[in-house]
Amino acid sequence: MIVVKIGGSLIGSARELVRSLQEYALNERECIVIVPGGSVFADAVRGADDFYGISEVTAHWMAILAMDQYGHYLADGTPATLITDLTEIESTPIGTSIILTYDLLKKSDTGIEETWNATSDTIAGWIASELDATLIKATDVDGIFRDGLLISRIVAEELLKMGKTCVDLVLPELLLLRSLDCRVVNGRYPDRVIDALRGGSVGTLITGR
Repeated sequence: MIVVKIGGSLIGSARELVRSLQEYALNERECIVIVPGGSVFADAVRGADDFYGISEVTAHWMAILAMDQYGHYLADGTPATLITDLTEIESTPIGTSIILTYDLLKKSDTGIEETWNATSDTIAGWIASELDATLIKATDVDGIFRDGLLISRIVAEELLKMGKTCVDLVLPELLLLRSLDCRVVNGRYPDRVIDALRGGSVGTLITGR
């Protein structure tokens, strides 16, 4: 099983990526679970927070609702199935599903902090851990950079010391806590994501073990 977080920055090409993931899943008889980012929908929450002032907890859950909006967008015109619970994956063991996370997280004791520091990256990590799945983050950059150079592999503990990168601030902590790895890859190129699904070394591998 593979969890693919599709970043909101990919909104212009994301549905093409979903179609590529579905084709791969059917050809390889694989189960892929897509966790949506927040995209422009979460940006609207950030804007409202900046302008009107919203508590961190409320903004956190509004942003998760934004993830669900992006999930509906990703499913529109694509063959992916929308699901709202991890148990639904059992009935669709082959193919691509997009998980709507609000209700799932509301009824789960995730331990994820309710702040802007914990975004869809951390939520995707938690879902991958719950499913014992491989975790891939598809975003709009080639991976994690340091001093202008792409890092091919980095330990999550070291990533924590770097501060702000293309992954959220809480994900490295979760990777260490759950002994989970995450590969970051440029989702503007579906072939690179497929390469990552096949176990290729594209992008940056963050190790939590």
